[in-house]
Amino acid sequence: MVTFSSLRNFAVIPLGLSLLALGGCGKVESPAPEAAGPAAAAVSPAPKSATPNSFDEVAAQLDPGGDFYLYLSTYQWLGKVSHGIDKLHDMVLTGSDSQTATQRDQEEKSFAVLKDIIQKSGLEEISGVGASSFAISPGLHRNKIFLHHYADKGSGMLWSMFGKEPHPLTSLDFLPADTAAASFGDFDLAQLVNFLRQEAEQSGIPEAKQAVTQWQTQFAGVSGLQLDDVLASLNGSVGMVIALDATSTVSIPVGNQQQTIAAPRLAILLAVKNDLIFKQVDKMAGGNPGVIKVDEPDLRMRTMPVPFFPGLNLRPSVAQWNGFLVIASDDRIIRDMIAVQKGGPGYKSTPEYAALSAGLPDQGNSFCVSTQRFADTVRKIQSQMYANNSATPAQAALVQRWVSGIQKAGHGYGVGVRLPNGWLSVTQSRFSAP
Repeated sequence: MVTFSSLRNFAVIPLGLSLLALGGCGKVESPAPEAAGPAAAAVSPAPKSATPNSFDEVAAQLDPGGDFYLYLSTYQWLGKVSHGIDKLHDMVLTGSDSQTATQRDQEEKSFAVLKDIIQKSGLEEISGVGASSFAISPGLHRNKIFLHHYADKGSGMLWSMFGKEPHPLTSLDFLPADTAAASFGDFDLAQLVNFLRQEAEQSGIPEAKQAVTQWQTQFAGVSGLQLDDVLASLNGSVGMVIALDATSTVSIPVGNQQQTIAAPRLAILLAVKNDLIFKQVDKMAGGNPGVIKVDEPDLRMRTMPVPFFPGLNLRPSVAQWNGFLVIASDDRIIRDMIAVQKGGPGYKSTPEYAALSAGLPDQGNSFCVSTQRFADTVRKIQSQMYANNSATPAQAALVQRWVSGIQKAGHGYGVGVRLPNGWLSVTQSRFSAP
């Protein structure tokens, strides 16, 4: 997902673009030669690259005429990564005459695994990268990044692991009004794990096979569940919500002083097909008398109050709700999400969301939100750190660089969309005043 700072920062990419200025043709008022004005300047046709590239398809997804515009053709070099692996393989093995036959065999297998991963990842299918930044209004920018592949490509994991067909972004419908930051996206963990296991199995490297077996055994021992059963229960989506409670504050140490901020709350959501994981959590917590149990028609939740942090209402909770397994810092944020999902006011009903989301796709595979409240809270902590004499000049400089990026970004909202010919990320962010 693209960050919320202006895409001017992409200027670090080592590529200079030549911009072609196309002249216009003026109309001639009278056909009489003696009355005609100066001859209109002839317009030269745009030159055609001798090397085929994806410029037209990438440009169709970008905004020309803004503050920043970039196109990079990658097919000529990313398409040959496997060839580069072969050359590196030959170079390494040529200088390994002192190695034993076992060592050479191990290196051969390692290079074979690396090459296979590269070929199946989809990296070599990226034929072009584009980016643009366009000022929609003073202080509001639309930033785009597009990764392109040709129509007969797009079979690698890069193009399928993070979603396939775009869909309604329904997770927006339960973000609380006090949301500070949130991110949801399609992610096929089972595809990734199974791919890595397959690579280890077919590598012919005993240590790799042993590591996979050992890891699965340890997973079963700790969780009480088989890895394959857990992967089969996941439904290909993951999200996170960070809220800042306007009705409660907490003091955090900043150097040798305390800084008061709105109390943070956190929820992590995993889309699931069944309650396999929740049942196991419930079973493991069943013997603890301090666990608060909730069993409602649309919500099953287990909460364990933690009184060890004064001023912080920490109530770790695990819930099965709305097709999600929810792991939260407290049960109230879960209740707040339920209330919003049932029609209560949430972040989606705020003027900030209305301004930032205008014109953005309403369907996609992921979205990311960073609110003004989040940026303001970071600036508040920053001010305290600068006032803190215990901070060294190096620490102050590091914090300044980090926070300046957040200050410039202000707040923003972005959507990631899987298109037939690549990945498009569109973000609208409002810059704060310097």
